[in-house]
Amino acid sequence: MNAIIDAYEISRFMEEKNVLLVFTGEFDHRIISVLLKNIKGKLNPDDITGNTVKRVYHVLVESIENIGRHATQDKTANSQSIFMVCRDDSKYTVISGNPILNSNIPALKEKLDKVMNLSLEELKQMYRDQIQSGKTTENGAGLGIIDIAIKTGNSIQYDFFPLTNETSFYQFQTEISI
Repeated sequence: MNAIIDAYEISRFMEEKNVLLVFTGEFDHRIISVLLKNIKGKLNPDDITGNTVKRVYHVLVESIENIGRHATQDKTANSQSIFMVCRDDSKYTVISGNPILNSNIPALKEKLDKVMNLSLEELKQMYRDQIQSGKTTENGAGLGIIDIAIKTGNSIQYDFFPLTNETSFYQFQTEISI
């Protein structure tokens, strides 16, 4: 009987939060393509501006890429990730989460905190500086979080939840005003 109660609670949560899309599992290129194609059809340009649709879609792509960028490759750890998109009258909420090695948390936390404490102009300058420097990290140029902060007005929240001695669950959430 608990499974029915759990399913009902999940259904109520999804209805209450107006969940447009949720996926949990392992992310690969095929899954990412299907997710992006599916969500593109749910972004209704009839009741929001085209610019907002582009900002939301861009944040969705960057959020999914962050899952791949920061997810642990440790096959002994739980490799389940989550991606969820919700909408209400004033905003879209994008939530992503994935296991991450604890050893990677300090550098990621430092970058997130730095980005979250910058003004829009400072973020744009940081973005330009990063591009002009030509520096890249092993996971790209490091522009994704900066770009999300710019597109959302720095509406970022994150947390880490311990899973094992070696891994934690990294949750990243952002909102895009309509």
